[in-house]
Amino acid sequence: MSFRARLAVAMGALILAIAAAISIWLPRKLEDEAMALMTHKAETLAQLTAFTIQPSIYFHDRAALDEALSGTRNDKDVAYVIVTDPAGRTLSAFHPERRGGKFYETTLPMRDGNQEIARLVIGMSTARLERQVVRMRIAIGIVSAVILAAGLIIVVLISNLLTRPLRDVATGAQRIAAGDLAHRVPVGRRDEIGRLAASFNEMSERVAERDASLRRLSRRLLSIQEQERIRIAREVHDELGQALTAMKIDLQQKPLADIAKNIDTIVDLVRRIATDLRPAILDDLGITAALEQQLRRLRETTGIKTTLEVDEEPELDMLAAATLYRIAKEALANVVRHASASEVNVTLEVRDDNLVLDIRDNGIGMTADRIGAQSLGIIGMRERAELLGGTVEIDSHPGRGTRVTTTLPSLQIEARYHPRDASPLR
Repeated sequence: MSFRARLAVAMGALILAIAAAISIWLPRKLEDEAMALMTHKAETLAQLTAFTIQPSIYFHDRAALDEALSGTRNDKDVAYVIVTDPAGRTLSAFHPERRGGKFYETTLPMRDGNQEIARLVIGMSTARLERQVVRMRIAIGIVSAVILAAGLIIVVLISNLLTRPLRDVATGAQRIAAGDLAHRVPVGRRDEIGRLAASFNEMSERVAERDASLRRLSRRLLSIQEQERIRIAREVHDELGQALTAMKIDLQQKPLADIAKNIDTIVDLVRRIATDLRPAILDDLGITAALEQQLRRLRETTGIKTTLEVDEEPELDMLAAATLYRIAKEALANVVRHASASEVNVTLEVRDDNLVLDIRDNGIGMTADRIGAQSLGIIGMRERAELLGGTVEIDSHPGRGTRVTTTLPSLQIEARYHPRDASPLR
């Protein structure tokens, strides 16, 4: 959960707690107060009524008793009134059939000295109180809902306002981590967050400068490395190869036939070493022919069915051609070592002004954990592509094969590499 979301949730929870307290506690408090008032009214009314009807009871005057109860009967909250003698016989009553319902009942013994002469029972209706409580709860609920809605809106606005600079910094960090080193965070503030954004921009500039320097250095080193390989391959071919060939001619005698066979082996070894250092076909015929040669060797050594699809021969500089060649070599080596595949398809095309090399097999595939383990081969492929501003993406699932996609940006090559004419090893 983002910081903005956590802040909004925390403030929203606080407002919800306040609204819940208002909508639950306040109605109960008011209901208790109302019930206390009803209890006080019932007790007071019972005492006044007892004082009024006591002479009628003392003189056993039922007509006067009924007349004395008329005032109590007219009270709109009184549901019933019952007056009984000490033996429980009814002396006077008003709606006694209602007794036992949902009413508040109070009982007051009436005494003459220490002797009980009657018992007064008054039942108070709670209907009006309940209606008032319902209306009160509805009103409080509406007010609480309004408070909650307004509070949540304010929380969202405040959280957005407070966290927007932090979101800008986080977004900038993500974009820079993704490779967009030219991105900068808007400052626009003079507080701590503004200083953080300014420091972040300064750090981004330094990272971009250092990255550019490292790319230039790495590109230069790779270029020197490839040139050195060409030189070594040429020297091995021109000097060692020619010397061994001459030795073979000189030793064409039957007693030395075994030595001649060994020399043949040495010549083949020298040829393989020179090809590994820098394949002559890459310089002579281009990347397409070099890929065809790799696939042909794969078919001959493993029996794997291979196909190559190329729209047209791309114009590449020395470094770009070598990068694609060695990424393809590593990917095909992984197919042999790990994939258990029967088919490999290689596609080289220009897509959206980018050069895309796609290598797919129908092997056993790899799990995400294995891809994430970052073997040296995978790391090497990605580093080669990244030095030219490209990427290597691996898409693999168990039982569904593996796809290695290399994308290099379209390079404006000022001078295409032209190696010196040399007799390639055949």
